[in-house]
Amino acid sequence: MLAAKQQERLRWRCRRGMLELDLLLSRFLIDKIDTLDESQAQVLDRLLTYPDQDLFDWLMARKDCDDASLKPMLELIQERK
Repeated sequence: MLAAKQQERLRWRCRRGMLELDLLLSRFLIDKIDTLDESQAQVLDRLLTYPDQDLFDWLMARKDCDDASLKPMLELIQERK
């Protein structure tokens, strides 16, 4: 289980400017925060460095993400939609 400080950081980083993305990521985190391991949290943290439009396009399967290391996390989030 992730430390409380790390969980709070991810919660804050999931808050986005795009409402649809904000809802999608926040709901994902509510459901999965207790099951994420350290490596998944690091990937999610890296994923959240990308601009909203890129994240939205990847999560809505409008575009493919070129970074293969992010794809498992994108799929995990997409399962929640």
